[in-house]
Amino acid sequence: MSRSTWAPPSVRAAIRHGGSLLAAAALTGGAALALAAPASAVTAVAPTAVAHGTHGTTFYVNSCKGNDHQRGTSPKHPWKTLDKVSATTFEPGDRILFHRGCAWKGQLWPKGSGTASAPITIGSYGGGAKPAIEGGGAVADTVKLHNQEYWDIQNLDVSNEAAATGTPGENLGDLRGIHISGDNAQQLDHFVIDRVDVHDVTGEVNWISGDTAGNATGVHFRTGWDGSKKTGGIVFDTTVPDVTAPPSTATTLNDITVRNSTITNTSFAGIVVKQYTGDGANAVATGWGTRKSASDTGFTPHTNVTLRNNYISQADTAYGCNGIYLTDVRNALVDHNVIAHAGTSGIETYYSDQVTIQHNEVYGTKQKAGGADFNAIDPDKGTTAVTVQYNYVHDNGDGILFCQFAFGSVTARYNIVANSSRYPVYLHSDKAATADIYNNTVYNGNSSNYLVYGYGSSLASTYTLRDNAFYSKVAAASLTTSPTITYDDNYYGGAALPVPSGDTHAVSGDAMFANPSVTGPYGDATSGPQLATALGYAPTDGSVLIDSGAAIADNGGADYRGADLYHGAPDVGAIEH
Repeated sequence: MSRSTWAPPSVRAAIRHGGSLLAAAALTGGAALALAAPASAVTAVAPTAVAHGTHGTTFYVNSCKGNDHQRGTSPKHPWKTLDKVSATTFEPGDRILFHRGCAWKGQLWPKGSGTASAPITIGSYGGGAKPAIEGGGAVADTVKLHNQEYWDIQNLDVSNEAAATGTPGENLGDLRGIHISGDNAQQLDHFVIDRVDVHDVTGEVNWISGDTAGNATGVHFRTGWDGSKKTGGIVFDTTVPDVTAPPSTATTLNDITVRNSTITNTSFAGIVVKQYTGDGANAVATGWGTRKSASDTGFTPHTNVTLRNNYISQADTAYGCNGIYLTDVRNALVDHNVIAHAGTSGIETYYSDQVTIQHNEVYGTKQKAGGADFNAIDPDKGTTAVTVQYNYVHDNGDGILFCQFAFGSVTARYNIVANSSRYPVYLHSDKAATADIYNNTVYNGNSSNYLVYGYGSSLASTYTLRDNAFYSKVAAASLTTSPTITYDDNYYGGAALPVPSGDTHAVSGDAMFANPSVTGPYGDATSGPQLATALGYAPTDGSVLIDSGAAIADNGGADYRGADLYHGAPDVGAIEH
């Protein structure tokens, strides 16, 4: 048992690195849950750009009162247009500040690169709303960097919305809000996007595979790896100058951060990270962006990616599919984000290695634009060393989808999966994949007939489910079994929930959850993830979950709310009493 007050590991790290925090007011069992501050909780000051070790020049841009014939180096004599900024090559340490309350139409593509000690910063000055850069669907990328590095982008309002025509999907195109790319066969370092609002990007929806009979205006199937899923709010990707004669070395992006930002109504996705692989028409295959095995030496991922404290919502677009589409990466952290009303997947990894997904709230995912899935979190094809922990996912179609086609290895622990309309735990991997699923609380208070589901060849994968709390209000809800699925030390409760025959240490009785009918509050752009809401699924005094589990090595050291493991015998479920 544990009654200590403890911040989760990622929160402690944030404190060490100067991050802002909000303390959750909700308490259960004497343990407090610490939450990272959302984007909107950070108060902007002018100018917003941070000073670097090497002093550059500060340039001011004011569409309301500026003049491109001025020097632009003082607030009294600012430049006026995006064209002026985009025609300028900036030096390390320079700052480009746009006046708040002003708006620009077109593309912002400043040239030049910073250095490790002196990045170039795009920011804002003055009072009022964030400076708005509006692509209007007339440019592919509203804010663009290409073959550049060491840039910080802060405090902008970015959109790229083509006007509706009256025909659904007709205004969709190859559009992005912020696009950071490269094709120079080098490693490009350091991209920080902080406190930006990206919204209303009408990107087309291109699927990797599928049936072309399902093609619709703005939605296309079987476009391949390079042709698919490359539109949306913020996109990081790389390509080659000539697909018929690619260089011998891939371009890679290193040290990517998106934090404290809102991304709303952007199709295909909110945030995309991708690597080129060469599978298009007349292209010579490079294999950089696809992964044949865990040891594939041709696989060349982007590295060191952090997505933290963001609010992503696709609530008001029929084409906003993924919240986060994180592919071709090694060493990534997805932490303290809210993903609401995505289509297909809230957070999806694909061809990735060493990814941690934690302290996120994902809800309201539903199928859109021809997508087959509607899950909260999906470790998908070719994903290894993925850890999914401390997340609150609720009111989605599927909770966590284990879709490790070809191969993969995933650990899912100390998550709370509530009220999925289809499959709370969806086992859909190939034979070579493994998943270790322990100390999760899976609660279904709605009409789903399943708690754990898998079928066909997916049941040949190796899944281990231990110390989980399964509860359903639906009579005899199903938990799929097979010779390669191991159940042990799990709790089975609710309406005549069957116990898998192999679980010889099964726990039954009254879980005595604190408030399992909880209906909010849920995370939004102001609050950030409302992880404390899920403390309604904590066991109370007398619960059969207390002291009924088995110790698990290398368990991360903390439960869902950050309490040390273990104090006394282990408990079953995501929250130690």
